[in-house]
Amino acid sequence: MIIDLHAHLIPGVDDGAQTLEDSIELARIGQAEGVKHIVLTPHHRNGQYINPKQDVLAFAEALSDTYAQAGLELEVYPSQEIRLTEKFMEDYYNQDLLSLDEIGRYYLIEFPTKTVPSFAKEILGHLIELGITPLIAHPERNHALASDYDLLYELVAMGCLGQITSSSYVGLYGEQLQYHARNMIERNLAHIIASDVHHIDYRPFNMKAAFEQLERDFGIEKVERFKQNARDIFNGDTVQVLPPIGKMPKKKRKRRFFGFF
Repeated sequence: MIIDLHAHLIPGVDDGAQTLEDSIELARIGQAEGVKHIVLTPHHRNGQYINPKQDVLAFAEALSDTYAQAGLELEVYPSQEIRLTEKFMEDYYNQDLLSLDEIGRYYLIEFPTKTVPSFAKEILGHLIELGITPLIAHPERNHALASDYDLLYELVAMGCLGQITSSSYVGLYGEQLQYHARNMIERNLAHIIASDVHHIDYRPFNMKAAFEQLERDFGIEKVERFKQNARDIFNGDTVQVLPPIGKMPKKKRKRRFFGFF
């Protein structure tokens, strides 16, 4: 069983599925790949889209009914992909944010594409103090995190989790993103794979292919760990994480006498 914690299937609310027909077709593809539970995560406060909690709840309920009428057997649940802005805590305390689980323990957090905001650690640290675990969406696609893994290491070390996008990992978006996705997994800086599905052709599910790639790269135990991590987040349980790996220590140069060698 596969749980997909990041999907843009609510039609017409962001840059994901634009029509109900597209959404149903994408859901059929996901079901064929073994996805049983999908958390709907429309963009929220990313500078282009705002999808408040109450709207998403209504959209998710309607889409669930539509999928059932279409003969789909997968289940959908409401959440958001929340851009980290300085309004985050205000929205949180106003109860306008949706978590990935029913008890409010995990939230899907998105950074701007090129940067990690200067206030990120303060807000994420506050959430962690409240018992909340931020799940960082697609760190392999963030320019700052991909150019300096130690930035992601610091976030993971303080209590955040990382989510790799399936299509990044299988190479659909190019060798560079595939390289960063694999390295982040290898360094225990990423903890789940999710689809971030938007479109049938250029942003598909690729969940089956991603888990096959994960098994080839790291073995079946890693596959089972990542699937269990997704289940734990979905259920609001504690994710058992492996220690993250930061910079490799530099080898000390041997002292050479007289400068002859």
